[in-house]
Amino acid sequence: MTAFTDVFERKEVKYRLDARQAETMRRALEGHMEPDAYGRTTVRSLYLDTPERTLIERSLDKPLYKEKLRLRCYGALADDGLVFVEIKKKFEGIVYKRRVGCSYAAARAYLGGMPYEDACARFPLADPVAAAESCAPRSQQIAAEIDQLIARHAPLAPSMLIRCERVAYAPAPLPPADVPRDLRITFDERIAYRDLFAPGSSMTPLLRAGEAVMEVKASGPFPLWLVEALDASRAYPTSFSKYGAAYCACEPTQRPVAEVLEAKCRDVRAAQAAVGQQAERLAASLHGSRPRRFRAPIMTSAKKGGRCA
Repeated sequence: MTAFTDVFERKEVKYRLDARQAETMRRALEGHMEPDAYGRTTVRSLYLDTPERTLIERSLDKPLYKEKLRLRCYGALADDGLVFVEIKKKFEGIVYKRRVGCSYAAARAYLGGMPYEDACARFPLADPVAAAESCAPRSQQIAAEIDQLIARHAPLAPSMLIRCERVAYAPAPLPPADVPRDLRITFDERIAYRDLFAPGSSMTPLLRAGEAVMEVKASGPFPLWLVEALDASRAYPTSFSKYGAAYCACEPTQRPVAEVLEAKCRDVRAAQAAVGQQAERLAASLHGSRPRRFRAPIMTSAKKGGRCA
């Protein structure tokens, strides 16, 4: 079994697409990228939060720094199958993920209060290589970081279950030179949620039929062909959190109308800024160099003592 990735640091840009835009973008990927080995996968994400849901409330306020805790499963769910307990952080537009992989039974025991190492030993993964990796020193270090987050925000409980159908695109085996090796694009469809704080709730669709959320994940600027495809399909960046959207849908009274309108205004401003960034990337690609950054002139009139007035 291939070792799983436990740390991510990248820029993630989301686009909410209608059926026509989604199909246009899929066609644009042909010859550059292709679905990965997993094909279409069911992704389940269980978000934990305080009884007042302060984590998602803070996230919706779009602070400079925010963090979430979730349990994520790809594909079929089994007690001895691989799941991830994950911290997702965002700081100045860059997403950082720190996660440990363990069995579903171990994850339940760990989030229920059992020490991580004890949970992995008691409920090991079926795959021996993955089982050994789940208990490696690196995984134990990340588990300690998760412990600190849980202690900071205690008590935490399962708050929202999000399910979607995902197709992930990766560079082709022999990609053209203009496809970054770390570029990854996902399409999430049939997104639904279940409010775990509401007894008797069931899975509820989050988007209109045919809509999809496309996410572009990269550590550097987008390649020119991708920028052109986004422009051709009139796809623009949007601020979209599945957990946040589900929370607003099931508890609309929690956020006053003024706050919702302000959030929409922020989204519009973010989209306008993103369009400017796309133009900048386009110009940089045409000139074969990255856009220049403004540098403030060095001030030479500082007073004696090393501090400016």
